Amino acid sequence: MTNFSKILVAVDDSDSAMRVFDRALNLAQQNGASLVIFHGMNVQSITEAMPLMGTGIGIDLASSKAIFEFQQKQFQEHTHQLKASLAKLAERAAERNVVAETAYRIGDPGTWICELARSTASDLIVMGRRGFGGLKEVLLGSVSNYVMHQAHCSVMVVQGTPSPDPKADDTVS
Repeated sequence: MTNFSKILVAVDDSDSAMRVFDRALNLAQQNGASLVIFHGMNVQSITEAMPLMGTGIGIDLASSKAIFEFQQKQFQEHTHQLKASLAKLAERAAERNVVAETAYRIGDPGTWICELARSTASDLIVMGRRGFGGLKEVLLGSVSNYVMHQAHCSVMVVQGTPSPDPKADDTVS
């Protein structure tokens, strides 16, 4: 069995995020490793968190400014909630004597996961997979697929829904 010293765990807002985190936390504890708890916010997830306010076409400057300020406030609240969630996960790790740091970035999550794993010298990435298949995966892309092919280190993919066969639950590349 490979021993890991630093594990990057990528969490998101999905239902399976805690399952992914728990798997990484268990591995960190078993290996005496530290954790980097990461959340990547893509532009789509940010705009979904804010109500659509229109394009600004046909509205006056004061209304446009008010819309922008409202969106900025919504973004700040979303970021504050994200930081609080990451801090709670770091506290859970500390309760199990696992050293953890947190990070978040705005942009393409797959790219950031690979870059952060490299810059923090992580030797394992643990992340989830939502289980999109077929056309939906082609259209939306797959962060886990990208990371498995681009990461400099091993990647463990925790499936998005529990598998009936516990041995088929995770993929490691």
